[in-house]
Amino acid sequence: MEKEVEIKVKVESFSQLIEKLSNFGCKFTDAIRQEDRIFINFPDNEFAEFKAGVNFLRIRKSEGKILFTLKQSLVNELEGIEKEVEVSDEREMEEILKLIGYHEAIQVTKMRIKAKYKDYEICLDEVEGLGSFIELEKITDEDSEKVQSEMMGFLKNLGVKEADRVLNGYDTLVWLKNSQA
Repeated sequence: MEKEVEIKVKVESFSQLIEKLSNFGCKFTDAIRQEDRIFINFPDNEFAEFKAGVNFLRIRKSEGKILFTLKQSLVNELEGIEKEVEVSDEREMEEILKLIGYHEAIQVTKMRIKAKYKDYEICLDEVEGLGSFIELEKITDEDSEKVQSEMMGFLKNLGVKEADRVLNGYDTLVWLKNSQA
């Protein structure tokens, strides 16, 4: 079964990355704002405890659209099944989620520019309260660890440091930051 595998690394700035990726022929989109509301059906204090098979539901507002997404982690937070559909009514979708036992846990807002390189989607994200990140995504049925290792090798060639690699999604990072505040 195909799944989304990603890797995420914190970076200082995007300028050198954009220059290097442009040399590979990457063309970046205009920046888009994404406002995410993450819904869970377990206690908030368990948010950051990874559990395979757990569903995270998201309502995203971006570019005048409302997208509903189900994310189910498989081996780690950055590898899983992702299903997405556009919805027309954010409030009605929120009510449905509440009726099936989900509650809003986290909000994540970011500015994102994207490019494609071979079978990677490259995202440069400025996440409110967290900073700047490069994220590579690949839809594949290959072994996740192999793919993530391959992606890290590609990023190292761009000057990205493995020591800055992040193993959590933005939602978990925001939750961890908020819980320590």
